[in-house]
Amino acid sequence: MKKLFTTVLFLVSCTFAYSQCTPDPQYTVGGIYPDSATGLSEAYVGQAYNQLITIVTPTDTTVSGSVLGLPSWTSFDIDIDSITLNAVTGLPPNFDYYCDPPSCGFIGGTSECAELYSLSVPTANQVGSYQIIFETTAYVSGITLIGDTTQNDVIDYYYLNVVNSTPVLDYLSKDKFQIN
Repeated sequence: MKKLFTTVLFLVSCTFAYSQCTPDPQYTVGGIYPDSATGLSEAYVGQAYNQLITIVTPTDTTVSGSVLGLPSWTSFDIDIDSITLNAVTGLPPNFDYYCDPPSCGFIGGTSECAELYSLSVPTANQVGSYQIIFETTAYVSGITLIGDTTQNDVIDYYYLNVVNSTPVLDYLSKDKFQIN
């Protein structure tokens, strides 16, 4: 009985320890948000960091042949079965990520999410700019003459800046503040 109670307690604690994120519903077009133009929010020394990433996986898309090693003048309509996030590298020390779903496999036609977060508050030793690299594999089907295939991709346009200051509020009017 004691072993059963310990096992049940362990399973319940694992369930509550797993954090879940909720995709931002404002994004409905296939892509990763924040996008390359928006970028990741800054991390501040002495403050916990958490960045929601919304992944909207389309069900289909059109790609040029050059993506598949064929002449660039060719294009194909393909069905996206899923995209898997294989790895995230370049994170500052004591930073990590998780996906929802935990497998980091995003089915075509879904909106899912991932989060980057700090395991402990960033320190002054971590100040700097970190290039974050996401390695993915897309599983596609419906390609004329080829059939089903995979396509590996590297997303390397994100930078996470750890800064040694906190935002300062400037008074603009009696009802509005601006963050500098």
